[in-house]
Amino acid sequence: MKKAIFLAFIFLAGCSSKDEQFCNCLIAGEELNEFSKKLLTEEVTQAKAAKLKLLKASQKKACAEYQTMMGDEMLTLKAECN
Repeated sequence: MKKAIFLAFIFLAGCSSKDEQFCNCLIAGEELNEFSKKLLTEEVTQAKAAKLKLLKASQKKACAEYQTMMGDEMLTLKAECN
């Protein structure tokens, strides 16, 4: 009986928990996009270019395991992050 309750708890917890790594991937992508948009209207200095490079690397690292994921699966994960 205890084992069944424990397994049910794990199943429900797994269904309701969001994928924090995917949420971090979305945040990194948003930061990169916002900074890129900002650079379109400003002078690009070496410091800004370096920051852009860091943001790209951060986004690439955060999103590495999602590169081959199907779109509908990504949309489901995205909805859980909001």
